[in-house]
Amino acid sequence: MPPVEHSAPIMSFDQVSKVYRSYSTPQQKLREMLSLGRKQYFRETRALDDVSFDLQPGDRLGVVGENGSGKSTMLKVLAGVLAPTSGKVEVRGRVSALLELGAGFTADLTGRENINQFCMLHGMHDDEIAEAIPQIIRFSELGDAVEHPVRTYSSGMSMRLGFGCAVYVQPDILIVDEALSVGDAYFQNKCLAKIRSMLDQGITFIYVTHAADAVRSLCNRGLWLEKGKVRLAGGAALVGGAYQSEIFSRMVRAGIAGTATKTDDELQKELPTEPEATVADEASNASSKVDAGRLEAFAARIEPLRTGSGEIRIDDISVINEVGIETDMVEFGEPVRIRVYYHLESKTADRCVLSLGLTDQSGRQLLHFNAGLRGLYVSDAAPKIQQMYEFVFDNTLCPGEFGLTAGIATLIDHPQNVGQSLIERVIDYCSGGARFKIPYPVERPSHDLWGVVHVDYTVTSYSLD
Repeated sequence: MPPVEHSAPIMSFDQVSKVYRSYSTPQQKLREMLSLGRKQYFRETRALDDVSFDLQPGDRLGVVGENGSGKSTMLKVLAGVLAPTSGKVEVRGRVSALLELGAGFTADLTGRENINQFCMLHGMHDDEIAEAIPQIIRFSELGDAVEHPVRTYSSGMSMRLGFGCAVYVQPDILIVDEALSVGDAYFQNKCLAKIRSMLDQGITFIYVTHAADAVRSLCNRGLWLEKGKVRLAGGAALVGGAYQSEIFSRMVRAGIAGTATKTDDELQKELPTEPEATVADEASNASSKVDAGRLEAFAARIEPLRTGSGEIRIDDISVINEVGIETDMVEFGEPVRIRVYYHLESKTADRCVLSLGLTDQSGRQLLHFNAGLRGLYVSDAAPKIQQMYEFVFDNTLCPGEFGLTAGIATLIDHPQNVGQSLIERVIDYCSGGARFKIPYPVERPSHDLWGVVHVDYTVTSYSLD
């Protein structure tokens, strides 16, 4: 295996296309063979069409696109599973790919035997394998099941074993498809923490996802595929924002069309308005009813990274302006009003709290709001009836783009840090629920707008004579 050259791209895709040929019947393929190529009966499908990009060592590429856009095909070409029909692919370094659950495992071998085989196929030496095996077993948390055949594993167990193998073969390039969405909340967060630690060490990372916020938080570059072609390539924030905006608009349009035949009474029964006891007084002048298409769009947008046991579900997050209309723009210095809609799927004996987080473009949390500290608990609501919380806070944020996440959980007090809580059990967690922007003021303000937040301050001058 050649060493990684830091002066050259670690991975290069040069005008790569992948074309599949399909025949309506087996007889048509036979006729084509008998004609010695003079007649063609096949139909071509271009899964990839003239795709080009380079990755430098340490780059983190997020790939987005609808189903059928060519994302998985591109990853398989990168991983060497598929050969391109045309174009050139160059990869320098050891590649580890988590593309499909259980891919590369032999069903009749035990988990331990599959780990050993996986490491050997990735070019590891005996001493490296001996060091990696206990680390993989410990990370995957399979326990005694590691001595059982893989065919007896559940999808979650297969994913844990696959991810453990993928990250502990010491790769130069890590490729991850959306297999992480199968795991439970605990293991998903464990995987993401491991990925972030590998990114800190400078690994090159390629991640396919439908969640634009995951691209912005984990990646520095983005690639949007559409029908096998590159629709947009550039910074992660640019590509993630454009893709999220396109999908959201499309889903809303489809949802509105799908609900046009319903009467107002039917919609009212499906989506009742919030009781006054749980909504701020300021919300009384605006309708709290949410269109069914909007709910579908929200669910589709956050589903890839959604976690939790699901007894209570978050339905929507929206930013509201001073006249009660949804917006994605808040003026500098104006109060911020955010509505979080939810409903109970089933009653729970636990006291559950809804929290709202505000993040920057990298996914780092800047502000956190806990409704439980105001005596409000989502578990007190009646099942199957939509509820709403409205959070209002003074805006001290400097101009920029911000994200909103919401979660429902049972909490316990932090044993050491007064004023902090620890999550005991996740009921629902929605990353990338909404975004908004604070633009720079039109007129020059009397303060400097650097940093994340602006606070009022005084300056006093003293003479030391």
